[in-house]
Amino acid sequence: MATHFRIANTDENDAARIQAKKVLKDPSLGKRAVLGELGNKVLKNIELGGKGKDGFKPSEPSFKNVKARVDTHWKKADVGGHKPITRSDSLKSINTIGAAVTALKQTNVAKTTATVKPKLVQVTKGAEIKKVKVVNLKREESRLTRRSLTKLKQIKKQSSSSSSDVASTTSSSGRSSEDEEYHVEKKRDTPDTHSHKLLEGIENIDINDAWNPMLVSEYVNDIYKYLNDLEETFAIRENFLDGHKQINHKMRTILIDWINEVHYQFKLEIDTYHMTVSIIDRYLQLVTDTPKKELQLVGVTAMFIASKYEELFPPEISDFAYITDDTYKKKQILEMERQIVRVLDFHLGKPLPTHFLRRFSKAAKAADKNHLVAKYLIELASIDYGTAHYKPSEVAAAALYISLYLFPIAANANESKVWSKTLEHYTHYTVEQLTPVVQRLAKLVKNAPTMKVQAVYSKYQSSKFEKISTQPELHGTSLDALVEGKLVQ
Repeated sequence: MATHFRIANTDENDAARIQAKKVLKDPSLGKRAVLGELGNKVLKNIELGGKGKDGFKPSEPSFKNVKARVDTHWKKADVGGHKPITRSDSLKSINTIGAAVTALKQTNVAKTTATVKPKLVQVTKGAEIKKVKVVNLKREESRLTRRSLTKLKQIKKQSSSSSSDVASTTSSSGRSSEDEEYHVEKKRDTPDTHSHKLLEGIENIDINDAWNPMLVSEYVNDIYKYLNDLEETFAIRENFLDGHKQINHKMRTILIDWINEVHYQFKLEIDTYHMTVSIIDRYLQLVTDTPKKELQLVGVTAMFIASKYEELFPPEISDFAYITDDTYKKKQILEMERQIVRVLDFHLGKPLPTHFLRRFSKAAKAADKNHLVAKYLIELASIDYGTAHYKPSEVAAAALYISLYLFPIAANANESKVWSKTLEHYTHYTVEQLTPVVQRLAKLVKNAPTMKVQAVYSKYQSSKFEKISTQPELHGTSLDALVEGKLVQ
């Protein structure tokens, strides 16, 4: 009787905790049974008097009527005096809501001459501003549940509306001013995003991205300005292999072609491949005494580093050793990894052409086919030694220009202009500046079917890439005009 009396006078959560300790002390129950049965069944068992197997009543197949009980570790005060406010005490106050409504209404009717103006807060969403009335809650009310808060807010709203009705009998102008406070006004000349300082005729491509925190529209332009500075810092100079005695540009082409094939077999991200190429070129530019027998080791180690940088689940080091037909051991790959990161001074975050291509495609409102063609051109450019010294943003912009020129967007089919002012603004390149890069890429596309290295061309022949490399537009007269440098604005 004493135990029953004690459980009845404590909180439900305390009863559940006491019963759980009893279950844990029972050696007949395993760990899984205890963890599975704790919770609702323990409390259910208290009410039913411990019926069923192992002291538990068999649970019903449906748990719709079972409510979860969570131990909040709150305890009631043992003695009198100043009792702290708890969640259960706050819930008890809801029972007196009817009395509170009557008291609030009587108080507000008495105050007909002086009304308290509610606090107004501007809430911005897109290009609109809404003025929202904010009801300040007392400190003890902040511990209430969501349903309790909603109920109290409704009460305060009703009381405020009743007071405004009384005030309207004395002043009609006050009512009209109250209506104006809830009027929704549209912003005219102040966009929400960072890119509001644009020239006339340039579209703000970030105007509708303020709601998405992943797109960071407030400082996305600052990010790309920083990337432009980085590509200048980690630039590749023209003919950077001239100082090598054992390695030439043909060896580099064969190595990058093999890297592309391995990347496709491992199903790695496209950023992993381009970062691998970037690491190889930067290392070979700085280490001019790299022997011929270590060139493949540099390539596979660069992919190993890029995989750990870009991939969510990078391949094991044993996979990279296996792909070289065990020419190099794990120890050699790890040693080369240490050497590469030392030479690069741990600066692995050089921007890639794909980083800029995503931004440029958004500015051009390019279709999926345009973006895919540009990716194909960028991969062709990564293998070519003659385009290695171009900046990633230049290669991305030139690839997108060729894509828009050969496959016009349906919305702009009637317009003769390929490179708009919006693209000039976000890419920072005019058509004249892109002419030499476009000519080089156009030659690569034209000669792709007859090149000795076929990894990229063969990959884009598959239906997965919509057979982009075999499209007739990539081998027609329009491409010949680009090879000759006849670019359209």
